[in-house]
Amino acid sequence: MNCTWQPGRDAPGDTQYFLYWRNPIYGDVMECELYIKDENGRNTGCMFQNVRIEPEKAYFLVNGSSKDALIQLYDEYIQLYKIEKLMPPSNITVNCDEIKNYCIIQWQQPQISHSNKDNCFKYEINIKDKVRGISLPTSTINTYEWANSHTFQRSNTRKKYLLKMRAAGSACFVSSAWGEWSAPVEFGKNKSMPWATLPPA
Repeated sequence: MNCTWQPGRDAPGDTQYFLYWRNPIYGDVMECELYIKDENGRNTGCMFQNVRIEPEKAYFLVNGSSKDALIQLYDEYIQLYKIEKLMPPSNITVNCDEIKNYCIIQWQQPQISHSNKDNCFKYEINIKDKVRGISLPTSTINTYEWANSHTFQRSNTRKKYLLKMRAAGSACFVSSAWGEWSAPVEFGKNKSMPWATLPPA
């Protein structure tokens, strides 16, 4: 978990900041494990490792100290799942049936600490013609626990395509904002049409 903040506009140059947070389940107050510093050596961010996201609100406090002034603290209760940035779906594969002219796209849900149910997510699939660079209409898919797959009907078996996916929460305690796009996955064939040979004049 990465947290960032801006130094106060009127804060003296020697102001230093400290971040604390409290997990709502365990109730322990933790100070930042690894601060991110600006060019003046002030703490302006923090990286926490192995954070478990719970539905309940977590408490955050940024405290500042200076020898020249009193620094106003900032605190807030935040439901972390609402601001979590989802990783892309993983293990994306595309298997095409050359006779029936369709492809089956399969994937695994993004890994999050607070849910392992496939039906918590919806997915967006973007498919682009690799040669012409034209995107096909984007598909949005709501899945069920047993169906992390989608059928893509090809109009042309001679084309090569690039596919990418991203996920968002559709239920459960999962952020409804779209996450990161996956790396492109290439599929299909790039066959060129044979040139007709004209007879000599």
